[in-house]
Amino acid sequence: MNQKYLLYMYLLKARTFIALLIVIGFFSLMVPNFLTTSNLLIMTQHVAITGLLAIGMTLVILTGGIDLSVGAVAGICGMVAGALLTNGLPLWGGNVMFFNVPEVILLVALFGIALGLINGAVVTRLGVAPFICTLGMMYVARGSALLFNDGSTYANLVGMPELGNTGFALLGSGTVLGIYIPIWLMVGFLLLGLYLTRKTPLG
Repeated sequence: MNQKYLLYMYLLKARTFIALLIVIGFFSLMVPNFLTTSNLLIMTQHVAITGLLAIGMTLVILTGGIDLSVGAVAGICGMVAGALLTNGLPLWGGNVMFFNVPEVILLVALFGIALGLINGAVVTRLGVAPFICTLGMMYVARGSALLFNDGSTYANLVGMPELGNTGFALLGSGTVLGIYIPIWLMVGFLLLGLYLTRKTPLG
């Protein structure tokens, strides 16, 4: 009885992974080139963004919280990055300051951290439920992203050599040892998350 119960619990815990294997098996039978190396790399590249968000979300859920705004915050951060690369930062006197790619990444990361601090402060200091707080932030960030460029996206993020802001596209489509950079970033942050949760007092 105990062995059956343990087997049932293992299957229950692995239900998402089992469902994934079933989906992979189905598409492998239906699409001949589904399991090719190039197709798997492309799929993993597109999943990497969600994977990066999921790593951070795991830390939130482990503390008993929830964050509904993570997708919208990622969206507004992307719009800020696009604006800094394409239009620069308007200054007084009609001047415009353009940043290189590392500076854009740093500024956007600080912007995302600031939004996260607002969520955290409202939840911990004002006692607002995480569900309500992050739901509100989701609508604020989503609306701001739509208003940022009149509902349009920044499609051309190549940059201009004379401004020194080229190289941003390399993050999304560049490769190292034949593997896309977003995949390397996802694996790197996954290892960092594992170390944080298993080897540190904070985790």
